Amino acid sequence: MTGTPEFQTALSEALIGRLRAGAEAMKPWLVQTRRNFHRRPEVGWREIETTRDIVAELSALGYRVTAGQDFLKSAVRLGMSIDPIPGEGDTGCIAVFDTGRPGPTVCLRVDIDALPIEEARGNHAPDAGGWRSERPGVMHACGHDGHIAIGLGVARLLRPLLDGLQGRVKLLFQPAEEGGRGARAVRDAGWVDDVDFLTAVHIGLGAASRVLAVGVHGFLATRKYRVLLSGRPAHAGVSPELGRNALLCACQMVLGLHALAQSSRPGIRVNVGTMTAGKSMNIVAEAARFDFEMRAVEGEDLDALERRCLRLIDSTADAHEIERAYQLLADVGPWTNTPGTSEWALGINRRVRAFPEELTSFNIGGGEDVTTLAARVAERGGQAAVYVVGADLADRHHTSHFDFDEDVLARSVLFLGAGLIDRLLAAPGAGR
Repeated sequence: MTGTPEFQTALSEALIGRLRAGAEAMKPWLVQTRRNFHRRPEVGWREIETTRDIVAELSALGYRVTAGQDFLKSAVRLGMSIDPIPGEGDTGCIAVFDTGRPGPTVCLRVDIDALPIEEARGNHAPDAGGWRSERPGVMHACGHDGHIAIGLGVARLLRPLLDGLQGRVKLLFQPAEEGGRGARAVRDAGWVDDVDFLTAVHIGLGAASRVLAVGVHGFLATRKYRVLLSGRPAHAGVSPELGRNALLCACQMVLGLHALAQSSRPGIRVNVGTMTAGKSMNIVAEAARFDFEMRAVEGEDLDALERRCLRLIDSTADAHEIERAYQLLADVGPWTNTPGTSEWALGINRRVRAFPEELTSFNIGGGEDVTTLAARVAERGGQAAVYVVGADLADRHHTSHFDFDEDVLARSVLFLGAGLIDRLLAAPGAGR
């Protein structure tokens, strides 16, 4: 599992023609599939119906699919709900096709979860077109519905060709990407330990329609915590001094944490996203809870920021005589695509003519927990790359008016399908 491979395309003109025709014919199906999943969004760890539909499609195509408790096994699921619903945490799946002949193992990773956002009405294409989210307070506001359609499209495009190839294909449909939770469980379940080449794409992120970004960098490392504070209740008017105010303590922590984001180092971020505390205005709050995240470009900067944040929480709790506890909700490392993958992707794209425009350098400026899987593959001698597939957006990611140019779906299927086949046509073990 050593050495850096020469990334050279192995696609014949006849095969390229077949791939292009297949992706072109798939366009209406891809759009409809994306919209079907858009109507029925589910947040991380609760993608129960989403997983069911993905498994049904992959099984019908003849892939060997592992889902349910067998998928993530005993791996820890970070950031589960405080009150989990039946089936929560046993979502996502992996489809495998083994040709039975020696060769590389290639993997496409797809994220499948939605966000807790109420989708817009009125001047919004999904609402006007009749495929707005049917689930109040939940919508696909980051393009993962498109990612699912792309992943299933690649499965369709590849399946008739796999019998004549070598090696193995893994199609990984990962739960709970939002918040940086699901990839760690997939990694710990061992699904990428034998992967020679792993790839993933993300729609949009500021790249315009018809653009493929290959030199993607600037993935932020992140850690996320839930802080639980326990004080002592008291009558707020008669004897407030007898209480220990968990709400007041939490407020001081929140202000202090945000102040720690000031730094001359790039990418330093702190954000407290939620806080819950107290029961009545005339009672000193006994309990408080808040969730916060830290981000940084470099792993060592994140480690230093984490130490400062936790020290602030501890010292503030001590000053208020408040008990505290932490729950780690997410832990995602930084990432830069492994050597050669940008040049190889450009070669694939130019052979199949999927995207007419290319960017060789693209700063993603955010977190994506596929980096956890990519790092695992790289640690074991494989290659990994994350690409951005451009699409004009109706509004920014994670907003109620988010929508994207669906032309990106077929282009992405062609690019990814061609890339995975090219790896399977390479010499056994290529990518390690």
